[in-house]
Formats: sequence, C-alpha cells, structure tokens
Amino acid sequence: MNPSLSSATAAFHQEALQTLQQIEEWTLSSIQNPSASMDQQAETFRLLHSLKGTAASFGNESIAQICHAIENVLADKTQLNTQGSKALLMAIDYCRHILSNSPLSPEQHDDQRDECIARLNMLVKQDLNSANQTQLRELYGSVWQIDFAPHAQFFENGHDPLRIIRSLRNFGPIKVSVFTEKLPEFADFDPFKCYLRWQITLKAELDYYQLAAQFEWVKHISDVTIDILALPQKKRVIEPNRYKLNEANLEALLTVSQIIQSQLQQAVALTNQLNQTDKIRLSRRNQAMKRQQQFLQQQLLHIAMCPLADAFARLPRMAFDLASKTAKPVQLNMDLAPIELDSFIVNSLIDPLTHLLRNAMAHGIEAAEHRQQQGKPLTGQIHISAEQAEDQLIIRFSDDGAGLAEDKVLAKAKQMGINIKDLSDKPNISEWIFRAGFSTSQSADAISGRGVGLDVVKQHVTDMGGDIELVSNQGRGCCFIIKIPVLRSLMDVQLIRINDQTLALPLIHLIDSYLWDNARVIWLNGKQWFITDENQQVPLIDISRFLQLPYIERNEQSAHIVLVNVDKRFFAFSVDSLADQMQLLIKSLRPHYHHINGIKGIAILPEGDLALLLEPSKLLMAYEMDGGN
Repeated sequence: MNPSLSSATAAFHQEALQTLQQIEEWTLSSIQNPSASMDQQAETFRLLHSLKGTAASFGNESIAQICHAIENVLADKTQLNTQGSKALLMAIDYCRHILSNSPLSPEQHDDQRDECIARLNMLVKQDLNSANQTQLRELYGSVWQIDFAPHAQFFENGHDPLRIIRSLRNFGPIKVSVFTEKLPEFADFDPFKCYLRWQITLKAELDYYQLAAQFEWVKHISDVTIDILALPQKKRVIEPNRYKLNEANLEALLTVSQIIQSQLQQAVALTNQLNQTDKIRLSRRNQAMKRQQQFLQQQLLHIAMCPLADAFARLPRMAFDLASKTAKPVQLNMDLAPIELDSFIVNSLIDPLTHLLRNAMAHGIEAAEHRQQQGKPLTGQIHISAEQAEDQLIIRFSDDGAGLAEDKVLAKAKQMGINIKDLSDKPNISEWIFRAGFSTSQSADAISGRGVGLDVVKQHVTDMGGDIELVSNQGRGCCFIIKIPVLRSLMDVQLIRINDQTLALPLIHLIDSYLWDNARVIWLNGKQWFITDENQQVPLIDISRFLQLPYIERNEQSAHIVLVNVDKRFFAFSVDSLADQMQLLIKSLRPHYHHINGIKGIAILPEGDLALLLEPSKLLMAYEMDGGN
C-alpha cells in the first residue's frame, strides 16, 4: 500500500472516531436536555455532512449511508425521544466497528448496516423534503454554498438567473462558479433555453429562510440546494488540533531529544580546541541548535499532556446504556476543570471511573418504584467533579442512592473474620469495603459482577500514588473522594523578574499591574499598603524577603506592582519587571524536594530554563500568620 495513502486512511479513521464521539455526546445531552439549542443540532448536522463526504471519498459507503440516514432523522425531528436516541447510538456503534476492523464477515456487516438504516428510517416521516425545510429554516450560518441549476424552460416567464445571483450580494460577498457541461453544440443551441448552472459561495450571517426566500419564485423551475459551510464564529466551539502519539513513540522522540542534547554538549567541548574565528562560528551554530533542541523537547512534553475530560468521555454513554439495562432513569452531571494532565494519569483514571459508575448503577441508585416510596425523584442523580488543588487532582463521585447498607457490611465483616471493636466507627466500615473479596451481594449480575469489588478501584488509585475514601449516608447516597498527586500539568502564567530571578505567577490570580508609583505606596500601622485605581488599600508584600532572595537595588523606573486575587482577598507585591504571558509545563517539586511554602512547583521555560511557580494563597497565609511583617 502507498505509505501516504495508508497515513491518510489512518488520519481519516482518527478524525472519524472523534466526529462520532462528538455526535454521541450531542445525542446523550439531548436526552437529558431536550430543549438543547438548535445551534448544537446545526453543528451535529455539519459534522455528519462532513463525515459522510469524507467516508465516501475513502470508499467507505457503509458509513456514508449511515450518516445520510442519521441526517434524515435529525432533519425530521426537532427533539429526540428514547427510541430515536437508541437508534442513533446503535448506528454510531456500527460505524465504530467498521473503523476498528472488527472480525465480522461482509454478510454480517451488511446485515448490521441494513438493520441500523431500517431503524433510522422508521423514525423518519413520509415527506422528508418537507421535514428538511422545516428543520433548516431554523438554522443559522456564516458561510453558505448554493447550487443553482435552472431548468431548460427557465427563461420562458422572463426569469433572469443573474438578477437572482446579484441580489445575494445584498447579504455579503459572494464567489460564483459557472458550469457549462450541458451546453450543446452551436448547431443545436436554442437561445430560449437555459443550459448553465451556478455554484455560489456566500459569506453572511443569516438564517436559512432569508436565503431560501431569494429562490422562492423560481423553485418550481430550478433545482436549488443550500448547504451551511460554517456556523457564526461566536457560536462555534473550536477545539485545538492535537496530534496523537502512543507512549512508545513519545518516549522514543524524547530519547532522541536527549541524545541531541548530549551530542551538543560534546560539540561544545570540541569547540574549545578550535581557533578563535572558527570557535565563534561554531558557537553560534551550537547555540541555534540548542534552542531548537530545547524547543523540540518542550513541544514533546506538551504533546504528552491530555485534557482531563478525556478520562470521563465514555461515562455519559455508559450511563445511558446502564440506565436502559437496569430500567433505572439516571442523570449524569459532570463538572470538570479545563486542565491538561500527564497522559498516564488521564489514561489510568478510565478504569476506576468506569467501575465506580457501574457500582453506582448496580448498588447505589434504586429502582424508580423504590425511590418513589422513599419520596425521592424518580430520576437518580450522579454527580462527578474534578479539579486541581495545589499539587493534587481531586475527584468527587457521588450519587443520591441507597448509600452503604451498614448492617450488611458488618455481617460480611464478621463472616470474613474482621475484628470489629466499635460498631459505631463509620470510617472503619467505609474502609472495609475496599478489601479484596469484600462483597455484600448474594448473586452475580451483568453490570458489576458479584458485588462492590472496590478493591480494584483502590488498587488503580494506589498505583497512581493516590488515595480514595468513601463518605456514606444510608438512604441518602455515597460520595467517593479520590486524591491523586499531579507531577506535571499545563498552566497559563505571567512571568516576572525579582532580584534577577525569573518567577511564574498563575495567570488566574493576576488582576492588574501598575508602574511603580511612590504616591500609591503608603505606610500605615507599621505595614506597607498599595492604593489601587478603585482607591482600595491592599497589603503590599515583599516577596523577595519571603523567598530569601539576595538583595539587589531596584530601578523604580522599570519596576511594577502586581495586584493578585486569592478567593476575593487582594494583595500586591512589587517586581523588577514583567515578562511574557504563556502556557508552560508545570512540574511538582516532589518527590525530589520537600514542599517549599509559597512555591507551587517548577515552570519549564521555552529555552529549557526553570522558574519557580508562586502559590499566592500560601504567600497570603504566611503574611497573615506573621502579622503582616
């Protein structure tokens, strides 16, 4: 196979899987929120149309046919019911099987495809064209493609295609292409017939109805197709392109980078043996190569990071499937911090999160009848939150189900020979369920096996250097709290210079910066204060003393004062100068160094140098504990 073609096919498979994931997320969100905006449905339409065209280009007609059938469903329905959602998810799963080269025979593939299309077609109304128009009238776009093909008798009633095309300029700039494939030989040419067709690209933010109205009077004597090429910029969610590398390839590239660095060091040593002119020339080249090598290593480290949300991507679909299997309606709510972490952590979280969700559906959330008897809402609630606090990732996984059945847990503990000293010691009860083989279920089920089985979850968390605890309220639900050390992450920072030292300040805490002004700095009650633009007095902290940096006389003409916010508490500190704002790779001081108060970690600069990452909350705490001295 042509290597470039193989690479292109692999890229298509990757992009197709990502597109299917986005369509699945929209399908699941529309179930929980039927009144989801039309913008989201329009974006799903665009994704389907793009996937259909790309699949056909690569000869994958089965996926193209599935996408076309889904388009018909979405065009016909403003809201998806449960039956429609299941049909869509089944079709998405089929496309994934196709892309993953599943070991099914061609006949089995055809049977599955036909079943998917048949289920989708059952959801579609008889008059698809009418339904498509009803749907599309609500769609907005910013770039449109119009295929305008007048019939041969178009001129008979005095219609002018150029007048219609010119009228489109009232909306925005247009680009027109004319096609002459139907133009006959001169001997057969009839000046009263239309042989041309046009393709117009229009850049304008308007809805479908406004555009379709321009062709309303000629739709019976022409074929008009209007497609959205782009949504309005403010309504689009643009995700950064991310190149995927497996861990082996990434480690290999990092090794190459380190080898280049070692060879550069050897070259520098050889430079000293040259004459002065050659030494200068080679030194300059070495410096240029060193900068490129450091840039390469920095970019590779960035690639090694993954969005935290990747670890949770499968859960909405899994919750939907489990709710269908168990006949337990459930709503999954997720609040995830928009951060990127080491891919090892993100990938290692997938299995324990999956296990916790299965456990919650099997043993936590009650059946609808039982919930009704207890006065609970029929739909169970599962809440998942994830955030980074200092150098830890904290995940809270809670449900409003039955909670721990303490009597069953105690009975099982006695059966296993666990020494029970205090029956009221709830922390011990919570810890017992993480023991291997501890299960309160009497029989196996298809969802979570024979019982809680949380020892597997605890082992996964422990392997990441983390810890897990359980808080349970019988009859009210459970909450699992997972804490995992974060050794590296990506963070937006403001670089500052203090006493010839480069430091990094998390950008999220930065409020404003000011040129040094003696009139704004006052002494009051033995403390130094800074007056902001709002005439507010905030403490002015001397960070150089706190960090015990060597004293260097400051040039007040270039000095700045930085205003910082920590949980709506404000303070300021002075810096020699402000540098760039950028996104940098952050590494923890641990396990190589002990924790340093006021320092959150190490920021790796693009040229390979290091900068201490300040921790404003600890700086303010130390200042207050010291009485403001």
